[in-house]
Amino acid sequence: MVIVAYFVALWIRLDFSLRSIAYFHHLVELLPVIVIAYFIAFKLAKIDKTLWTSPSVDEALRVSMASLLGFAIVFVFCEYVTPVQLPLSVHFIALMLVVLSMIFVRFSYRIYRLLSSLSGNNSEHCKRTLIVGAGEAGTMLLKEILQNKKYNNKVIGFLDDDAYKIGKLVMGIPVLAKSEEVGTLAIKENIDVIYIAMPSVSVKKQNEIAKLCYGSQAKVYMLTGSQDMIQAAGIHRSIREMSIEDLLGRKEVHLKHEDLKELIHDKSILVTGAGGSIGSELVRQIVLYQPKSVIMLDISENSIYDLQSELNIWRKEKKIAKDVEFLPIIGSIRDIAVLDMIFERSKFDLVFHAAAHKHVPLMESMPAEAVKNNIFGSHHIIELCKKHKVKQMVHISTDKAVNPTNVMGATKRFVEKMIQTIGKDGPTKFVAVRFGNVLGSSGSVIPLFKKQIASGGPVTVTDPEMIRYFMTITEAVSLILQAASYGEGGEIFVLDMGEPVKILDLAEKMISLAGYVPYQDIDIEFTGLRPGEKLFEELLMGEEGLKETPNPLIKVTKPMEISREQIIREIEYLRKVVAVDQSRGEIIKALMETVPTYRQS
Repeated sequence: MVIVAYFVALWIRLDFSLRSIAYFHHLVELLPVIVIAYFIAFKLAKIDKTLWTSPSVDEALRVSMASLLGFAIVFVFCEYVTPVQLPLSVHFIALMLVVLSMIFVRFSYRIYRLLSSLSGNNSEHCKRTLIVGAGEAGTMLLKEILQNKKYNNKVIGFLDDDAYKIGKLVMGIPVLAKSEEVGTLAIKENIDVIYIAMPSVSVKKQNEIAKLCYGSQAKVYMLTGSQDMIQAAGIHRSIREMSIEDLLGRKEVHLKHEDLKELIHDKSILVTGAGGSIGSELVRQIVLYQPKSVIMLDISENSIYDLQSELNIWRKEKKIAKDVEFLPIIGSIRDIAVLDMIFERSKFDLVFHAAAHKHVPLMESMPAEAVKNNIFGSHHIIELCKKHKVKQMVHISTDKAVNPTNVMGATKRFVEKMIQTIGKDGPTKFVAVRFGNVLGSSGSVIPLFKKQIASGGPVTVTDPEMIRYFMTITEAVSLILQAASYGEGGEIFVLDMGEPVKILDLAEKMISLAGYVPYQDIDIEFTGLRPGEKLFEELLMGEEGLKETPNPLIKVTKPMEISREQIIREIEYLRKVVAVDQSRGEIIKALMETVPTYRQS
């Protein structure tokens, strides 16, 4: 290509006349020098390493710089080494021809693929698509759709918040309207797929746009992660289907990471119930702050094995520092001898107590098991923390502990009492963190609804008026860690659960997200309240008052005035009742005596 460029340049320079023949022998003598010079220049610029399927502006710049280097070498050689001369203009014309021809050849394949994609993506069978966000992420997504054969989308247009972009074209695709018009436009244009490609905006803004898409019957996907992550891992890995979490519009959590690092870094930590939804997420977030060690205790071997395998993968991916130790232990919080051995061996600085029986209807049928596990097991953890001089213990509580109407809630309320009384004296700071339902946890309605929708329905809702508070597992655990950093001892921290959610609305939205029409494609049936269930959950008892903390999503309640001796007497009373008579009636009676706010529903 370089040789041809020089011959053409010589011909152009001499007005395309036969006079150029007189210079041909000069050019022939210089050909070895020209070829070697450009070969060295192209090799230094690694032009031969570039994939022709993905040329870019960077590639064009490197071709230009390499060609300029080749030109400089040839010019210096002709000027100072050899008497053989060519007009300077020949070298300049050849330089331009080399650059243009190489860029054209390299981009021609991409142009061909783009034209093929555009023609292919205009077929009637392609999914009509909108992209919300006409910035860099949206442009990258459009390129991915056009170039990757796995996509079967016909992009109708973009939407963007920037009014200046409306009416403009991005790679030939028009920016049709502002982002808030996505719902109306999706219905008007009969859109099948909507991509929200705005990873740099706030979570709140993304959730607002997601809500506008609801009701359009279009499949909605969200582009997550920073631009660097998108470019490094491939944009297709950053695309996820819109979930029910996006429609609930939870607030964005802002953490003081320096507080969490001080709490966790280089500490020895125990997480009980580490195989559960909250416990496992606690472990995942804790290991990122480089503790000295994390002991993962659970009675379920399968869940602990899965968590250990996940952490091993993280270690290989270098998400976890190689000197962070994580050790799974199978054991029960009911077995104080095993617990004592674990505490003695590991010398914990911090304990997160998430182990508990939490399933409301199951605990209604076997209340003795709830007492033995939730109350007696928690008492073991509290006493061992004091005995082994653990610096802090954090108990994971629940909104069902507030004016409980079920056995599970009553047992968790009793543990809150223990935290605020037994834990007052001694070296350990005891705190509890209270919050509501967690999206996606093993006991949540969402996994149940997903299974029911996948099987064709019906979706079962207990009562059309039932209301619950929801937060994501990641959000809940982040706030638990932040609350722990505020703990001075004896506090019950209450997490801001946001706006209450009607379970019926949740079911309808999940059916719509799955691409079905509620009551038409998939029916909803009402089954009535289960034993121990409330229509409305509470986060605060009547006698409690809330105080602010440095994080607006975390509040703290006023400590209770209960004597340590009273709590010890009540624990012993419960032990005697369980030991003598495990019938439901006696256990319920004992719980109502020791938890005055407990009333059966």
